[in-house]
Amino acid sequence: MRSRKKFPTFMAACALSISLLAGCTGGTTVPSAESGTGGTSSGGDEMFNIILTAPFSGFDPLRTNDYASTYVTSQIYETLYRIDPETGEYLPLLATDLPEYSEDGLTATIKLREGVTFHDGTPFNSEAVKYTFELIRDPDFGSARASIANSIESMECPDDYTIVFHLLYEDGVFTAKLAHTNSAIVSPTAQQAQDLMVEPCGTGPYEFVSSVSGSNVVLTRNEDYWGELPAIKDVTMTVISDESTAVARIETGEADFMPNLSVEMVDRAGAMDGVTVATANSAQIYFIAMRADSYVNPIMAEKDFRIALAKGIDKEGYVEYMMQGYADTAHSILGPKVFGYEPEAEEHDIAYDPEGAKAILDAHPGWADEEILFLVPSTSAYAKIGEYMQSSLTQAGFNDIKIESIDYSAWTTESKEDGRFDITVSAWMNVTRDGTELMEPNFDSVEGHGRARLTPEDAALLDSYIEASKTTADTAARTEALLECNAILMDGAYVQPVYNASHLFCYNDTYTGITMDVGGTFYICDFDYAA
Repeated sequence: MRSRKKFPTFMAACALSISLLAGCTGGTTVPSAESGTGGTSSGGDEMFNIILTAPFSGFDPLRTNDYASTYVTSQIYETLYRIDPETGEYLPLLATDLPEYSEDGLTATIKLREGVTFHDGTPFNSEAVKYTFELIRDPDFGSARASIANSIESMECPDDYTIVFHLLYEDGVFTAKLAHTNSAIVSPTAQQAQDLMVEPCGTGPYEFVSSVSGSNVVLTRNEDYWGELPAIKDVTMTVISDESTAVARIETGEADFMPNLSVEMVDRAGAMDGVTVATANSAQIYFIAMRADSYVNPIMAEKDFRIALAKGIDKEGYVEYMMQGYADTAHSILGPKVFGYEPEAEEHDIAYDPEGAKAILDAHPGWADEEILFLVPSTSAYAKIGEYMQSSLTQAGFNDIKIESIDYSAWTTESKEDGRFDITVSAWMNVTRDGTELMEPNFDSVEGHGRARLTPEDAALLDSYIEASKTTADTAARTEALLECNAILMDGAYVQPVYNASHLFCYNDTYTGITMDVGGTFYICDFDYAA
């Protein structure tokens, strides 16, 4: 019987997966394309079964941004760069070196990897890169992260393996954007011939076989991959929304890996023979977004009312009792693992203070009885926060916090609509670990169309600081601007951060090298069979 292991540390887990940024090659330097013709481990023919508790929204990396879809697209597609899980450095993937910038920072020249083809046989080249970024910045295309291309004025392809970006401003986040999963390079031929949401096509180590809508997707190893061939050949990702049933699949051996494990299931999974429960560092933050504009109840425009709400949110209790220590209480919207964070960011925290909340309500007759619409996604992590905070706010004197539970896929769009709710639970997995890439997509009044909505005056001020944070490569200036963003959001009680997450996951001990990166993604090409 295999021994049971529990909770390897993050560093130990990372030691198993140094290969993450090597183009899934088993080392920290990207190999030549020739290595793809004879990988060192062919592995067995067993199906590697992954269980997810949330459904996919689709398989186009440019049009999806939910974590379930990203789990799939990250195996099929590749970006120009990837982030080293230990150092945070940007390492070339489909590029061969870091961007070469002009003296004024307005031109970025990137050399591309040769000998790479998409799964449909289309050559990977500079035109494919140009085509991808033209899609991202096309307002009619529907990119999940159009802000990735905001700084691009034009592009040119002087040869097949050189792409030149001409920028509108010195973009201090540009390399980070090129490492984002929403800037993965797509095949121009496939994108024009088929719907990548249902039939994806990339350059990655795995290619699409089939899927059943809302249920599962099957992948197989790309035998023509430019890098070292993955050990695991065939993969199925299956959606099982009930977590207890999902964990049972791990216990019976019907599943090998579950990338999202709740705290409630840790003891159960950890007691299973031949199963490892592990943790890894994360740049994900969960927060309550509040609306001072585009609300349901106009009372939300009152700053003191929002401050009372913030004081009534027991985030410390949630981390202690519900997360059981597998998270850190968040005291600023900028987390400690995100560029731009400084300890001073936490000075703007509105601490849990139920008596303070009651005092504000008592000073304003009728406020305690105002109905507040709390929009909560139905998936487990969000639902638990919603229920706990509803109770917390009730204990702080709010008599009518009304939860509306909504399917996660519907929430991703409806929670950005005007006049849809007063407060909601949200989370952000910061793939690039850059503060601007937190602020702009979530809170910029133009690009973010945010779940949190600020007063017009504060929105304009926040926009100006977001702009300042991204239009320079000066790290000190960028940090100063991001701290100002944080202060506006916190002081105005537009957000109440709840916790900075850690990744919890479990897997079958038959395999090794299984971990999650800080951005919340896993790469099956890192995984191997245990000796």
